[in-house]
Amino acid sequence: MHSSFKNRARNRLAALLCACTLGLLAAGCHNNNRDSGFGVAWTTLTTADDAGPFTSYVVAIDSVVLVGKLDGAVSALPVPETVDLTKLTNLSELWSTASLPVDTFTQAIITMDYTNAQISVMVNGAPVKAKIVDPSGAVPTTVAVTVNFDTSNQLTLLPTFATSNALRLAFGIDLSASNKVDFTTSPPTVTVKPFMSVSTTASDKKLIRVRGPLINSSVNAGTYTVVVRPFFDEVNSLGTMTLFNDANTIYTLGGVTYVGNSGLTQLSQTSAGSTITAAFTTFEPTPTPAAGVSAGIFHPVYVVAGGTLEDFFTDGLEGDVIARSGNVLTVRGATLFANLQQVVQYENLDSQVTIGPATHVTADGIATLGPLNFNSISVGQHITARGLYSLSAAGVTMLDSTGSSADTGSVRLQSTEVFGSLISSGTGSLALNVQAIENWPASVYNFAGNGVSAAQDPTAANYLVNTGALTLPTAAAGDPLSVDGFTSPFGTAPPDFIAEAVNAESTVPASLVVAWTGTGTAAPFATLTSTGLTIDLANAAFGSGLLRIGAENIDIKTLSATPTVVPAVAQPASNGLPLFSPVFSVGPGAITASTTAAIQSFNGFAAFVTQLTTTFATPTPATQLVARGFYTRSSNTFTASSIDVVL
Repeated sequence: MHSSFKNRARNRLAALLCACTLGLLAAGCHNNNRDSGFGVAWTTLTTADDAGPFTSYVVAIDSVVLVGKLDGAVSALPVPETVDLTKLTNLSELWSTASLPVDTFTQAIITMDYTNAQISVMVNGAPVKAKIVDPSGAVPTTVAVTVNFDTSNQLTLLPTFATSNALRLAFGIDLSASNKVDFTTSPPTVTVKPFMSVSTTASDKKLIRVRGPLINSSVNAGTYTVVVRPFFDEVNSLGTMTLFNDANTIYTLGGVTYVGNSGLTQLSQTSAGSTITAAFTTFEPTPTPAAGVSAGIFHPVYVVAGGTLEDFFTDGLEGDVIARSGNVLTVRGATLFANLQQVVQYENLDSQVTIGPATHVTADGIATLGPLNFNSISVGQHITARGLYSLSAAGVTMLDSTGSSADTGSVRLQSTEVFGSLISSGTGSLALNVQAIENWPASVYNFAGNGVSAAQDPTAANYLVNTGALTLPTAAAGDPLSVDGFTSPFGTAPPDFIAEAVNAESTVPASLVVAWTGTGTAAPFATLTSTGLTIDLANAAFGSGLLRIGAENIDIKTLSATPTVVPAVAQPASNGLPLFSPVFSVGPGAITASTTAAIQSFNGFAAFVTQLTTTFATPTPATQLVARGFYTRSSNTFTASSIDVVL
């Protein structure tokens, strides 16, 4: 039987104050000349590195408490939220727009609940539910993580109800630093001790998802406003947010795609309160009346809304199509979410989705794939389907998305990543030897039926990609490439895939994961200066070092030398205001009976190095290092936008 992961906050509401709704100017709603005693924090959450071996990591985040110099502990997120952290590796989620007392906040305390956690890892190309324990070997329940802000970049809120002084508050959870996976046990054992960073600027430029029901819109002002309901939440209000339409914003609404003002016009004609939206946005910092303080606005790159996104009459299922037989899709690594029942369930068994001519098919974030129909869905595609859920006698999740009943069936095609080595390229095309699609090994995909004939069905060893007018990176045969886009319609290959972006190894997000054995080491680095560091591979406690780039895994001991890790440089927006700042953190992770110290986050690498030097002199050993950034093979350099050192 399936277990239900209930949102324990389904009957609670968070009355969090936030931004204005209409007529919001670029710098905010207005200037409030009265001292409100409150400020606004835009809280976002992301997974700071890749998902690694995890295929699901569903936990509840019970609370976020900020500690101020004047007010002490203040609740910044009183409503528990169910989160799948594996879905936050390529984006951030707007968690809340919280109204908080005017204060300078120095510390954040995040409480996570593993009581009903759903953690699965990949074993031989398939998800397997893991056994979850804490460092003592006990089954974990609630654990608290305490993080100190960089002393030079603490969260200082100014007195206003307007967003003219709203500040970004970015949380990043590091799955690799938070967990140790033992594959020698059956099932695999995951030892959890959460590790995260917190900063007033993000350490990345990921798109930010802003989800929630529509409040109102203004076509003339080019804005629309929503209640913030992050993740899988269907009942709570975690503030409101106004978003700014762009001429190229792509809207998918009611099964139809619009661009720019035409999409906002269509959205403005839908029902406020009942129309659910999800905007995938960029963040533009903007000046405020206060010197040295910047706010910002959110620009949607694309928006999915209404029944195309979700409704209360159907259930949703997101995953990867690994086979298609007739009108039945086999979907691996699926997450089932029933909105009305507030159920979130990860499926370790492959699921089945039935489609038909009446199935509404759309594509997220692209206006050039149409017209689309049920045969636009082929093997290799990442999808979210909606339909009528049932459970077979064998425990397989079944979803009827045919649209044959009173309830509408639909499928959203979503950007899919193909990773492989280049075989050859030409004008408008390339051929790949594919290692993985959406992190699943290429061997799990049965491409039968994708081709015009059986002889033309795709093969992983010679996967043909239509690159159109894209400018391809310089690459030689054998070089790794990451391709984002959509699979060709069922029964039409070749080409096998339609590319929206092609990236060489040096522009694919990478992780460097190093572990030391036993109690760790207080001398983990061969070099440690204000400009970079290198790992001491000769250290007796060195256990493993792995570079992960897409589906590529490189043992750093096989390289000519240990990579040089250098800090990424903070980047301003076009107006000169802070947009991106690296975050470097060191600490013990979650507080346990034997650990009470906090994690310390820094935006400056020199201050981080000073802290490491002090820590290791104690001596306090390091057990893990996880860096996130980009790897350049030609110089053997890893440029890190974040580094987490676990003590």
